[in-house]
Amino acid sequence: MFFWICVCIIIPQLYGTTMTKYALHMSQATYCDYVDDWTCKTCDNEIELLNIIDHNGERAILGMEKQTLFIGFRGSSNIQNWIDNVQFSLICPYDTSSICVETGFYKVYESMYTDIIYSIKTFTTDYSIQDIVFTGHSLGGAIATLFAYQMKKQQESNIYLITFGSPRVGNKEFVEDFISISQQNQSFRITHKYDIVPHVPQQFLGYLHVPHELWYNGELEDGYIDCDDSFNEDNECSDSCGPLHCTSIQDHMYYLNVSMGSDGDC
Repeated sequence: MFFWICVCIIIPQLYGTTMTKYALHMSQATYCDYVDDWTCKTCDNEIELLNIIDHNGERAILGMEKQTLFIGFRGSSNIQNWIDNVQFSLICPYDTSSICVETGFYKVYESMYTDIIYSIKTFTTDYSIQDIVFTGHSLGGAIATLFAYQMKKQQESNIYLITFGSPRVGNKEFVEDFISISQQNQSFRITHKYDIVPHVPQQFLGYLHVPHELWYNGELEDGYIDCDDSFNEDNECSDSCGPLHCTSIQDHMYYLNVSMGSDGDC
């Protein structure tokens, strides 16, 4: 209880509220094999399960709490294998040709786009949805970022993004455009200690993180650093340890007292 109260004092508009807790739990629930009956450890009773989308090995779960729609995307089942074998390359699929994102992330986003947008339109109408929260852990955070970006591009004002241990998604131009179309306190990128994933793809390959980072740099009860990354990554936060020292998969698999992944809290 202290954790959620503590952070609410610092950023009362969004972070630290039940919205963040639900986002974390939805992100973890996407990893679980049996969620149809919504009884997994992180399947919150307050959230009504609306839809499970499984597509070519990818998964998204949609749930509703009051008039807020949560959309969680699953990350990689084997993060070390992904890091060892991935070949990062940029694709520039937008009207502004200088805005580029990682090719693999975009292909997953593209493959799920039709099903996700159809579900959003259906549930928004049926349940008078007011807010939409895109969320995900690890690679799921990257996919959530691309969907949040696209919805913001369509001038939707009620779009929130909360990610946990997300990799970098696009280049500097992508980040600048993301910032220009985002309202304050609608995006939070949560990182944990020496988590390896936020440091890939590397910056020297042309990638940059979207804001707003909150870095848990020690034991969880010690709190977090509210990072200053409005124009660039904050070298006093997760970026301070760089790719040579932030190499922990263990830190990647544990966020805010929740064990993440298919072997986590299911």
